[in-house]
Formats: sequence, structure tokens, C-alpha cells
Amino acid sequence: MRRFRASKISMMGAAVAGVAALAGFTLFVTTSLPTSGIAAEKTIRGAVSYEKQVALPPEANLHVQLADISLADAGAKIVAETRVSHIDRGRIPFSLDFDSDDLLPGHTYVLQARIAAGDTLWFVNDQQYRVDPMQLQEPVNIDVVVVRKDAEAAPDSPIGGSNWLVEDIFGAGVIDNAQTTLTIGDGGEVNGSSGCNRYFTKASFSADTLSFAEVGSTYLQCPPALMNQESKFFDALGKTRAYKVDMGKLLLLDDKGKEILRLTQNG
Repeated sequence: MRRFRASKISMMGAAVAGVAALAGFTLFVTTSLPTSGIAAEKTIRGAVSYEKQVALPPEANLHVQLADISLADAGAKIVAETRVSHIDRGRIPFSLDFDSDDLLPGHTYVLQARIAAGDTLWFVNDQQYRVDPMQLQEPVNIDVVVVRKDAEAAPDSPIGGSNWLVEDIFGAGVIDNAQTTLTIGDGGEVNGSSGCNRYFTKASFSADTLSFAEVGSTYLQCPPALMNQESKFFDALGKTRAYKVDMGKLLLLDDKGKEILRLTQNG
């Protein structure tokens, strides 16, 4: 009887030890597995430089985006973005985290930067900063240009401080129920609606010349017809080199003097 009990106790001890060992193995395996939900496995670092003589309001912040611009007829797709609320005078370091699984081979990626305070845009990049997110070795430096400047005198032009409604794009008309608007501030700041997205840019103009910096926008996806009209409108802004006002209409002209946009005053 004693031998049976001793044997039974020995078997029970072995079972307990086996369970403990299995639990230890399970714990090891569990803690060794990759943690799910870890995004932002790569980081783009850089700095945004702006004209430090401009006094920004305390609430100003920097917004940097990594965008896929490969599909011209579908608008840019934002892959990742970051905001910096502490603005260093003249130069703002940033780090932008992204997941490499969101990148597609052969696609074109750019960095976009703007400095804003509430609804007021102060600075925006006016050139394209193409990047290869998988091959970055050095920090990316982005220069932004002023859109709003305190106490800046308004240029001598009839279009500063005006609101316009687009009537025609490249001679093909517009969609009646999708209003495309253009507002040009006295200091050159530009914003409006493309009929789908809100957009912003900067205008440089004199008595008869006019050009626009690179356009930034929100990224709503609208029906194909609206997205196509938006693409043509942004293309026309990029090709604008001059303007004239005729019978209350604003005509935007390309480098050959051909009309590419026609607008009427909107309030």
C-alpha cells in the first residue's frame, strides 16, 4: 500500500512538473511572438524652414504629410501625417512615422508641409518634394513660402481681396451643381472649393500677371466626374501666367495668352 501511494505521489509530481514546464514554454512562446498592431515601423526625419521675420501667432502649428500622388485622376492619398505644435523661430524639426506596408511599388510619394493657425494658412511649400520612403538616408529639408504676412501692403491689382465662381475650365464648361470657387486675399493667400475638396495655395500677381504656387487640399473622394473636374481645375491654376478682367469676368490665361479659366464675381 505504501508503495502504491509513493508511486501515485511520484506520478502526480511528474504531472505537475510537466504542466509547469508546458506553462513555461507557453509563456515563452507568447512573449516571443511579435506584438500586433505595431504601426509606424519607419520614420522620416527633417525640418521645415520659413521666413523667420514673420511673427506667427501662438496657436500656429506645422502639418506635414506623406502623400501618394501616383493616381492623378483620384487625387493624392495621405499615407501618414504629423503635427508639430511647438514652432521654433525659422526652422521646425519634424519626424513622420509610417508603416511600410502602406507603400506600393512603383508609386510616387511626396512630402507636403504647411503652417497654419486655426483656419488661417501662413506658409505652404510651393515646390514638390519627392521622396523614396524606403531609401531615405538623410533628413529632408522643406522650404515653405509665406501666404500671409502682417502689415503687408496689398499689390496694385483689381483681383486682390476678391471672391470668384468658376464658369468654365479649358473651354469645356463646369458641372452645374458643383460650385468651384476661388478667393484671393490682399496678401496673396488663396483658398476655395474645387467642387469636391477645400484647397489652398498662394498667388503672385501684379497689374496683369498671375501665377499660383503648388495647390494643397483636403482629400475627400467624390464621384469620378467631380474628381476629374477638380484635377482639370488644379491643372489650370498651375498653368496660369496672366489674367484680365472683362465685363465683370475674371479670365485666367496660360503662357500663350489663351483663356483656360473663366470666373464671375461671387459676392
